[in-house]
Formats: sequence, structure tokens, C-alpha cells
Amino acid sequence: MDKCERVYAALEGKPVDKTPLSLWRHFHKQDQTPTGLVSATLAFYRKYDFDLIKLTPSGLYPIEDWGAQIALSKDDDEPPRLKKPVIREPEDWRHLNTLSPTEGTYGDILEAVRLLSAQLNRDDAPVLMTIFSPMTIAYKLAGDVLLEHLQTHPTDVQIGLATIAETTSRFASAVIEAGAHGIFFATQFSRADLLSEKMCMDFVVRYDLIALERVKNQPVPLIVHLHGRNIYFDTVNHYPAHAVSWHSHETGPTLEEALTRTDKTLMTGLDRRLLEHGTPEEVVAQAANAIRATGGRRLILAPPCVIPPATPAANLEALARMDRSLPVSEASAVPPRADFED
Repeated sequence: MDKCERVYAALEGKPVDKTPLSLWRHFHKQDQTPTGLVSATLAFYRKYDFDLIKLTPSGLYPIEDWGAQIALSKDDDEPPRLKKPVIREPEDWRHLNTLSPTEGTYGDILEAVRLLSAQLNRDDAPVLMTIFSPMTIAYKLAGDVLLEHLQTHPTDVQIGLATIAETTSRFASAVIEAGAHGIFFATQFSRADLLSEKMCMDFVVRYDLIALERVKNQPVPLIVHLHGRNIYFDTVNHYPAHAVSWHSHETGPTLEEALTRTDKTLMTGLDRRLLEHGTPEEVVAQAANAIRATGGRRLILAPPCVIPPATPAANLEALARMDRSLPVSEASAVPPRADFED
């Protein structure tokens, strides 16, 4: 199998020759330009020969075109920071305008997608573009005042979320047109410690589905990332997704439990803390346990989120070299869920 065949088979629940592997990290200084982001991403991919490339720009990229003032990083290890919130008062949510997906920072990200796609060969790994959910973007715009506004001025927040969702939907479609194979959709508010389950459905899932409206029927991989602890894991079943990513070593469910709660492929299995502080032998053992726990099916071996910059190269090299093959019976594979094109 080549990398695309391997990843798409895993996403469809079909047998694979070996479990696909992907890891990603931020390059906070290099990602300040499209060429820098692409160069760093490609170098990282080429060094370890992963099966899947996740394009990971600055976490603040989706709010810059709404006027966010960003203090840029001076090196790859320190993240940029927002100088002050864009949203302060409840009425500010009503003043957000729908953005063009081809101009400003969004345009720069599209250029990075085009540049990266142009430098890949047919047998290279497929590319996922990182896109944030509307509520996640709303929090990046407002900070903790968002939680206050949800309680005191929910209609104002909903008006803002509708604008953000439409912008995100247009951008997601443009990303696929620019050459990305699929989308890594990160939602950071499907959490019981932040919202009630009803609020999660009303303010998170509702607007996430609007954001994904333009791409849900396209034959492209869609991975939903449920960030943080105390997640509402079962909400993933409301999404037109092929895989789910979550912090499986920091919160439930376990891999075995997840296989019974969703028909999505699991994109997880590695612990960021162990990647940074463990030995190569411990990291490989953890990866092997994840493969055994799933029977080698419906699994893309990955961390739950960006890996720490200080992660030792020896640990990444050990993962890249390990034997990830495991015989899988045809009978154990779930029926295909999608026909992908590359």
C-alpha cells in the first residue's frame, strides 16, 4: 500500500498492511509566512516519513482577519499571543463580518496549502488542513468573557457564531479546492467542565455542522478533534466525520470503549507527555499497545494534539522505525463508509 491507500483504508475500516502513523508540531517562527510553514512541515514529514501530513499553522490564524493584534514568536518553541481580545462587549458579536477565504491571513494559509500540494508526489502522504470550530474561534476572539456572554447574552453570541460558521464553511471549501486532501476539524468546547450537554449541542455542534456544510458531501477525509478533558465523546456521532481524535491518555473513553461507541476510525493512541519524557522503548511499547487494543483496525496512530517542541528526535525515530504491521481478518473490518479520491 502507498500512504494514501493506507490512510484511506484505515478511515474506511478496511484492513491495512500496517497501522498509519502521523505526528505534528508547531513551528512558531517559521509559520509566519506560507513558505516558512510549508518548508518546516515538509522537512518534518520527510525526516520521519509519516503516513499523513497535518498542516498546522499558528493557532491564532483564524482571528487575524477580524482585527486581532498578534505578538509574533521570536523562535519556533514559543507560541504567539493575542495582545487584547477582539470581542469585549455583547454587541461586538453582532459586528463581526463574514470574511473572504481568499484574502488576508486566510489567503496566506490557502497559499501554503497550494505550495505544499505542489511539492508532493503521488506516492506522498495525504494532507489534512487544520480548521477550528466556530466556538473555538469565538473563544480565541473573546477569551473567558465568551462564557459570561453565553449566560447573559446568548442571542448576541449566536449571531456571532453564525458569522464565524459561514466564514469557516467558505474557508473549508477553499482549502479543498487549493489541494488539501481533507480537514482536521478541532473543537475545544465539547467539554462537560465548560458547557452543559444541551449548551454543547446548541452552541458547539449546531454551528460546527454549519461550518462543515460545504465539505460534508465531498469525497475527502474529515477528522473531528475533541480537545481537552471531560469531553462529550458521543457528540462525534453527529458529525459527517470519518475519524475522531481525542486525548485518549488524559480522558475517557479508552480505545476499546471508543470502538463500541462510534463507527469512526480512531486517530489517537500516543501520549504527548510520554513522547516528551519517555524513552524510545516506552514510546514504542505504548504504540504497540494501541495497535493491539484495536486489533489493528480503525486506527491511525497519532498524538491527541501538537507534540511538544522538546520531544526527543530519538522517540520520533523509534516510532517511525517500529513494526506497525498486524494481521487483520477481513471479517473484522467494518463496511466502507466513503470512497475517497486523491
